[in-house]
Amino acid sequence: MRGNNRSLRTSLVMAESVTIVLPLLILIFVMQARIGEILKSNVETEMQREIETADQMLNMMMDRYDSVLSDFCTDEELVVLVQQINNKRDVLDANSNQIRRQLKRLCNRNEEVEGVTLVTTGGQKYFYDRVSASSMDSTWAGHLVKQDMGGGVHFHGGVSLEQSEDGSGHLLQIARRIVDYRDIHRDLGTVILSFDQEVLWEVISSKTESRLYICEGDQIIASEIREDIGKKISEISTSGISVLSTDNAVTGWKLYDYYSMREFSRLISHQTTLMMVMTVGFLIEGSIAVCLIFKPIFLQVKQIESAMIEVEKGDFSVRVPGNTKLPREVVTIVGGFNKMVEKTGDLIEKLKTSAEEQRNAELSAMEAQIDPHFLYNTLDTINWKAIERDEYEISGMVCALADILRYSIRNPGGLVSIGQELYWLSQYTMLQKERIEQPLEVETDIPEELKGCQIHKMLLQPFVENAIKHGGYQKEGVCRLTIRIRRIEDQIYIMIRDNGKGIPKETLQILNDPTKRMEGHVGIYNVRKRLELYYGEDATCYFESRPDIGTTVHLFVKAIRGGGKNR
Repeated sequence: MRGNNRSLRTSLVMAESVTIVLPLLILIFVMQARIGEILKSNVETEMQREIETADQMLNMMMDRYDSVLSDFCTDEELVVLVQQINNKRDVLDANSNQIRRQLKRLCNRNEEVEGVTLVTTGGQKYFYDRVSASSMDSTWAGHLVKQDMGGGVHFHGGVSLEQSEDGSGHLLQIARRIVDYRDIHRDLGTVILSFDQEVLWEVISSKTESRLYICEGDQIIASEIREDIGKKISEISTSGISVLSTDNAVTGWKLYDYYSMREFSRLISHQTTLMMVMTVGFLIEGSIAVCLIFKPIFLQVKQIESAMIEVEKGDFSVRVPGNTKLPREVVTIVGGFNKMVEKTGDLIEKLKTSAEEQRNAELSAMEAQIDPHFLYNTLDTINWKAIERDEYEISGMVCALADILRYSIRNPGGLVSIGQELYWLSQYTMLQKERIEQPLEVETDIPEELKGCQIHKMLLQPFVENAIKHGGYQKEGVCRLTIRIRRIEDQIYIMIRDNGKGIPKETLQILNDPTKRMEGHVGIYNVRKRLELYYGEDATCYFESRPDIGTTVHLFVKAIRGGGKNR
């Protein structure tokens, strides 16, 4: 398993990596998010400023063209000429020619104007086309249709014309009714002024990162990119693009600002790369620092590891050389390890010696051991001798002694039922009664269902012996013992009470201290050790005593169900 674990050096480097990299990654994430928000806010502010400027410049240009067109449509001479044409009083086309000259003059005065068209209420069309420099021949000007004005000015886009060899032009138009101030509700005709959309981009400037579009409905009518004119705005790709739009209140057109986020992405990528490079740099620097700073500790730990391997092999003579310059904790570990190995080696030597001595003692005991059957046969012979002489009391005592001997040497320390233990105690107390030559009464209070529970053999005898020896035996009158057993949850509670003279306070304190051993109470000390050995922390024993009233033993052991005999 050792080969699958990380070394201390690797663990520290990994821990250092986590403590440095994780905060840095969090910092990078927060900074990137914050920088992204700031840059995005700047982009949005720039786009808002740009589209507002474009909207204002469009209004200025439209106002200028509208002003020129308004002056032309209210010119009294033009009004008279149109009225005469509508009344069919155009002698030899004099009025028509005069109108054409005025249209030409209007174009020549305004260089941005590509053409002007006049449509009367009678359907007559008059135009001047700057591209062809003609009032008679035009591919577009003569095909314009009078629109339902409904009053005021009308803006329209999307008219295309072939104006040069390098491509086509796209015109924007402003239309106004011809107004006679003597009868402003009278419809005389309409004048349509046409100008190239490129004129707009001479005054409306956009940054290299952005593209401006002017749309009528969903159709693009003006753009710096000619190829996009005529397309639907929805056809323009928005990949990597931020879009902002606004409605022009004067024309009814809609302005779109398509801002490229490439520079934004480049800045974010640059920041991310810089942060990652810094993170890797910190990681490398930290790893080197950890290795250099902790190198002596790593070496000491390696020495401890090597020494532990030798100890595992059984070599307890190995020692780890100490280094007082290392941290206090490491020095303590090294010193503790060396002491532990030394003490462990000494302990193993002692165990070997003890094992040898125990083996020799067992051999000696076996050699000196008397065959139990010899004792049983001898007691049986004594029993019959007593019966032959009518000494039935002696016979009963011999039988009781034989039962006690048989009970004690068969499976010492094993589990027996409470009923069996009580029967053995009755035999024991019978012998004690004959020995002390004093009345001895034993009262037992045990529920029948508890007699089948099991406890360890001869667990109660030392307490009963102690009660007789140090209790009632020292007091005149009847020596009375009470043994009561109850079930409390998962424990068996055993109470043994005598009516003796009681135990002095100092002696009682010693008896209740499991660590102390008192002369004359060796049996109690030994039974405590047996309780600890048999039950561990599941056993409790303590004494209560009152002078001239008696002593009570309280014993708690773990309840063990048994299927054996009650007796």
